[in-house]
Amino acid sequence: MLRLYGFSSSNYYNAVKLALFEKGLAFDEVLTYIGADEQFQPEYLDKSPLGKVPCLETDEGFISESRCIIDYLDHAYPDRPLFPAGAFARAKLLELTQVIELYLELAARRLLPNLFGRTEPPASIANDVRQTVAKGTKALSRLTRFDGYLVGDSFTAADISAAVHLPTVRRILGAVLKEDPLAELPGLAEYMTRMDGRATVQKVRADHAANFPEFMAYVRTRYALPAP
Repeated sequence: MLRLYGFSSSNYYNAVKLALFEKGLAFDEVLTYIGADEQFQPEYLDKSPLGKVPCLETDEGFISESRCIIDYLDHAYPDRPLFPAGAFARAKLLELTQVIELYLELAARRLLPNLFGRTEPPASIANDVRQTVAKGTKALSRLTRFDGYLVGDSFTAADISAAVHLPTVRRILGAVLKEDPLAELPGLAEYMTRMDGRATVQKVRADHAANFPEFMAYVRTRYALPAP
């Protein structure tokens, strides 16, 4: 039995969870919050060496990093593939997901301390995030259109990345910077509506909403943040 470690408010956890749902695989969830180190939850480092979530337990051992986990799932369970068969198409999919993760999600993630602490980011960080997200948004518009699935004619790992990460990016930027540059992408709103209509995405969204209050309570306690 596959076991997925993490929590449903994590978009990277949800990327793997969505892949498992889309492939129709049975799995157990093991609630595990972030922050493992040598002093805090050190036993978890035997599963995820950097103490990160998600982490997948298989019959052969543990795998961390969402991109690696999804790649494993697609090779180990080839039914309902999440990657195209051709080498070039697969590389273009990975190029697209890397833009989403590195130039949009990772950039927006720099503002999480400000989101959680309800503070203004330093101007240097805010401007750097804006510039990186602007580059990522332009690259995204060149790599794909939003008039169907992102790669080919079926749901793939690229759609997982977009369905999970783009709403997170937009929430963070909107809350902290009061901006949403992704709104300028033609067809994105309609694409997200189609993704939100998938039963698997709806399940992930519902689990996120159910977990979020508990996650925020954990964050406030773990990092001594002010009460809401």
